[in-house]
Amino acid sequence: MALRDAPSACPALWRWLRCPSAELRLDLVLASGQAFRWRESSPGAWTGVLGDRVWTLRQERDRLWYTVYGKETPGPETDRILRDYFQLDVGLAALYRTWGAADPLFCQTATAFPGVRVLRQDPVECLLSFICTSNNHVARITTMIERLCQAFGQQLCSLNEKPFHAFPSLAALAGG
Repeated sequence: MALRDAPSACPALWRWLRCPSAELRLDLVLASGQAFRWRESSPGAWTGVLGDRVWTLRQERDRLWYTVYGKETPGPETDRILRDYFQLDVGLAALYRTWGAADPLFCQTATAFPGVRVLRQDPVECLLSFICTSNNHVARITTMIERLCQAFGQQLCSLNEKPFHAFPSLAALAGG
């Protein structure tokens, strides 16, 4: 299967959510070290695994574009999954104002880093990723998580000959 890195590639397979960059910055959030399953697959396009799906995301102006690989076509259910993962129903601008009023240092930092959100990750994946962080750096943690998924997770698809795997279940990790 070929990687789709822009909505102009197979427009019928892409969908978008309204999302200003003040509410979400993919480049800051996905490379921040809170999740290790996303790669910048081409400039401005991020490909990774969320749940049991492989996604490519791209942000343009006030739109968060996405495509999902596999049998399903993006729709309301995939919208819901993405909105939940990025917690897009939580107004970030109001939180930044509140935090900035309480902490002048945050106010200075917030202007340099708009659109940074805490991801709503699968608890098991989040816990095991956190365990891997002890005395490590982002590149090494990413490699460790990828190897864990390759060894114990179900293969979801291959894009440009690179396999993508689901995060393994606790049963798979326990050998059952």
